[in-house]
Amino acid sequence: MFGRSSSDQAYDGSPIGSQSSKYSRSFNDDFEHVWATVIMSLGNLPLDKIDKDKGIIKTGWVEGFSQTRKARSVVTSRFLNDYWKERYRLTVTISGNIMASSVKVRCQLQQKPRGGSAAYRWERVKPTGEIEEEVLRRVEELVEEG
Repeated sequence: MFGRSSSDQAYDGSPIGSQSSKYSRSFNDDFEHVWATVIMSLGNLPLDKIDKDKGIIKTGWVEGFSQTRKARSVVTSRFLNDYWKERYRLTVTISGNIMASSVKVRCQLQQKPRGGSAAYRWERVKPTGEIEEEVLRRVEELVEEG
């Protein structure tokens, strides 16, 4: 559902949570409405954990192919018409009361090549923020509609 184009930059070990504050939105709407809107905005994404008391929604892994990272031929070092596998999962935190609410989105992103021994290991990469922004845009649209 949520497309993205990834960067070839490897995850540098810095805490992903330190970037989460820039992927948040505040709404002049009550917690109940925003909570329901967030669940609706996630559409068909698999939901692993839903804890309304803590305001946390975690999705399962969503797999696809990287839009920018192509596989290389081991023999010739030329790029092939084959892309790396990619997967992501989201953690959405909703907080608020009857007057206002806020939504934070964090994304964990992993990639692995299509072949070779590295194809058995997922490598964590730094998200570009596109997935988080897309989720927040969708929530914003639905809150304004309803």
